[in-house]
Amino acid sequence: MLLPLACASAIGVVAGLAPIPVLVVTLAAAAVCGIVLELEWAALVVVSASVFEDYLVRTDPRAVKVLGVLLVLAWIVRRCSGRLHREQRSPVLVAALVFVVALLVSTLVHNNGDTGTAVVVRYAGFLAVLLVLSDVLRGRLAPERLARVYVAACTAAAVCGLLTYALAEDPRVGGPIADPNDFAFFLLAAVPLAFALRRRGRHGWVWSVAAVVVVLAVIGTLSRGALLGLVAMGVFALATRMVRLRAAVDLAVVLVALVALTAAFFPSLVETSLHQKGHVADQNVSERLALWREASQMTLERPLLGMGPGAFSLDHGAFSPELPDDVNHPLDVAHNTWLEISSELGLFGLTAFVAMLSVAFAQAWSGWRRARDPMSAAVSAALVGAAVAATFVTEQYYLPLWLLCALAVGVGSRSAPCVHLAPGTTAGED
Repeated sequence: MLLPLACASAIGVVAGLAPIPVLVVTLAAAAVCGIVLELEWAALVVVSASVFEDYLVRTDPRAVKVLGVLLVLAWIVRRCSGRLHREQRSPVLVAALVFVVALLVSTLVHNNGDTGTAVVVRYAGFLAVLLVLSDVLRGRLAPERLARVYVAACTAAAVCGLLTYALAEDPRVGGPIADPNDFAFFLLAAVPLAFALRRRGRHGWVWSVAAVVVVLAVIGTLSRGALLGLVAMGVFALATRMVRLRAAVDLAVVLVALVALTAAFFPSLVETSLHQKGHVADQNVSERLALWREASQMTLERPLLGMGPGAFSLDHGAFSPELPDDVNHPLDVAHNTWLEISSELGLFGLTAFVAMLSVAFAQAWSGWRRARDPMSAAVSAALVGAAVAATFVTEQYYLPLWLLCALAVGVGSRSAPCVHLAPGTTAGED
């Protein structure tokens, strides 16, 4: 009794001396407790915050990492009271475990110092998020709910990017993710999810508007990889009859009209954007071809385990002197997810990573074929588009690929008959 009384008295005294800092600390502590004690909230916060990563980093460089730690902590707290579901281990997580083995072995064989450690830590964060999201999406958190939050976050981010572009603060739509190519990759994954929500929800027009805004922002990024991914995604969805031709035509007409209006109201801005993009286009192509050659040569040099995490940014220059002389920006990524992984983790790591995505696609595709579930169709199409776009950008260090794998686990589980556990029960309880 004395200890709580002493703590309460101390807090009262401090609050009297400095009420505003105490109020801020109290609200922050309440928010942390709420996130930790409510796993589903933590998952939704982390996924939505990922779209605004650069904004959060400007506020505090540790913000994104803190949210990830809170998510894992919330998961541990929930798992202490029992399992979240009765499902068997997902093959996606088995492939992810093999990738972990490849990552660790490559790290032990090739120590690349602080750069390698930073890459390993980033991989560890996304693997932890994949594990937690895969678990919670087979429990109380429905994939549709997570998709709604992600699409809403991407729509808000797209609006921010479009406003920034309209104010001529950036020649390309960038927004909360500063690099337009990376920003486009986030938005790309949201497009088919918005179409699925349009078909399942009562307020379909809301998600139709969201899809239009997001696609318009993708076009504004002028990211060739994302645009190719968008086309591949659309062709796949039409070929598999996931999307009706009329819906695709309607979207195309609306987008053409919006692009034409943008060009009419902001002619100088659009002209400047296209001119700058065309000016650097040839140099970008030559840079990327040279980087791809370097990554390929690094893979051939150490085909099994690669040259270790972080090796590409450290060593790629030693494998080719062919980069243009007028490069005025750092070239520390391969602009190709698959080649960068193979150069650092070898064919072992690349095979595990591709297997993880392939199994995720198989699970989502199975849900579409078996139950005609729109969300399963959306995840399948998103994985196709993301795989195409990832050929032109380095995206293993961002959330969308990992999020789509987790959603595939969730929709695959929901489309099959299963029994989920109530909170606080264990696998052996009725």
